[in-house]
Amino acid sequence: MNSQTIHLPDTFDLESVKQVRPDLDATLLPDGGIVRLDLSNVSFIDSSGVGAIIHLFKRLRSQQRELILCGVHGQPRRILQLLRVDRAIPFEESFEQDLQL
Repeated sequence: MNSQTIHLPDTFDLESVKQVRPDLDATLLPDGGIVRLDLSNVSFIDSSGVGAIIHLFKRLRSQQRELILCGVHGQPRRILQLLRVDRAIPFEESFEQDLQL
């Protein structure tokens, strides 16, 4: 199956969501397959960042597609787990681990 990866900036807040939005919207094209958001560089996420992830998840789910969050750590991991996002959207530890399997 087709797969796309979007690498998010170190701060995923209102301003960076605006910058990344075209990349997120581009994943919604037909035949896109699985979408991976790489959060390995993200050290801070706010409600705008969480909202963008949830919005993308819902849009992909309506297309019967999957979203995976990769490399989630630190404050973003705590926030996403507190909000129970990890119960709906799977986390992958890192791309390096995937390559070793």
